[in-house]
Amino acid sequence: MRLIREYKEYTLMDKISDKLSDIFTNVKINNNILLASSILDKAGKPNVRIDSKIPLKALMLKFGKKSIEIKSIVNSTGEKGLSQEVMRVILSYIDKDFTIIIDQDVSNGFWDKVIQKHPEYNWVKK
Repeated sequence: MRLIREYKEYTLMDKISDKLSDIFTNVKINNNILLASSILDKAGKPNVRIDSKIPLKALMLKFGKKSIEIKSIVNSTGEKGLSQEVMRVILSYIDKDFTIIIDQDVSNGFWDKVIQKHPEYNWVKK
């Protein structure tokens, strides 16, 4: 039974990463962490650093058994709508019994609006 659950999790990660590759040019999964970015760092991994001097779009997700933790969404390109696009992808693939964890809320109300719009999910803001 455990192998089936793990397989389902990886299938979910694969589905989400495939769809996120339409938004981000670089997507990498390592264990249960998904990194996605418009640029690579010097080591060849998707750059998800908020302090990058180069304008970028970036995302870091951590997958649990029945949870997805949104570690960061970064958009320093000036383009609008990245967070909404990312949330559309995530919500289209997860079950209603999933917990969505917001690691840090520095969004000036974005997460509050998303939570109000989608109360059917279990939301946790750290």
